[in-house]
Amino acid sequence: MKAPESVSLPGGAGYTLPVNWYPADSASGAVVLMAALGMGARFYLPLAKALQAAGLNVALLEQRGHGESPWRPSRSCDWGFREPLVNEIPVALDWVKSRSARLPVYLMGHSLGGHYSAMASGVYGGQIDGIILAACGSPWLGGFTGATRSKLKFLCAMIPPASSILGYYPGDKLGFGGREARTLMQDWLALAKTNRYQANGFSDDLDCGIAQYSGPVLSLRMADDAFAPPASVEAVVEKFITATVSNVVLDEQMLGDRADHFRWARSPTATVQQIVHWHVKQQSGKE
Repeated sequence: MKAPESVSLPGGAGYTLPVNWYPADSASGAVVLMAALGMGARFYLPLAKALQAAGLNVALLEQRGHGESPWRPSRSCDWGFREPLVNEIPVALDWVKSRSARLPVYLMGHSLGGHYSAMASGVYGGQIDGIILAACGSPWLGGFTGATRSKLKFLCAMIPPASSILGYYPGDKLGFGGREARTLMQDWLALAKTNRYQANGFSDDLDCGIAQYSGPVLSLRMADDAFAPPASVEAVVEKFITATVSNVVLDEQMLGDRADHFRWARSPTATVQQIVHWHVKQQSGKE
């Protein structure tokens, strides 16, 4: 396989977006890959390498505020859903397209990265050949029951005061996410309460945009994922009213590992097989 490259792209307002680029031999497509809340890009190296080995170029984006990102959230350093959506994703898409001439380019995200992918489909749909949602469920309280719902309600109650006092959200202390920007968590909280996307400072109706996206969508749900149970995943998928959605459930036997919110990315063989199968199906349908 070709050696990965480290690239820096302009992310708006003085921010520099770190990207790990994994070019495939004889690539048949490309994937722009985004991380879950609180996760740095390094966690997804096994997944990126497996996708590369399967013949897909991969641009692994660093999440703002984590890993190799040059910024960390504080009272004076803040952002929300808007900044990745407006400043990072379109730049990454353009760059990947310049390195993947005439190849289909898919936007893929894990959890929060999946939400970014969904929102982007309604804004940049013409530039995206497909959306891949991995372990991506809405934090909407209506999608949960029992102990997990109670934990989410507590978390929702803690986000505003903690963020106000500290100037950022202390997820590393509260046990959900990492140290996150306060506006990002305000946007996340709105989703948890209403199951509608909002991005502070972005006026377009994001859910309306998603409803108009007509490309293919692959939703990969993990069978034992407490953070993205069936109703939570459906709350995201049902937003794609005109898209062609393929739903796949991966269990422990298929993965060879726990089918939870995170382990699938460390044992990515079965996940990559599903992505490649879906990718081939999309391309054969165009011939």
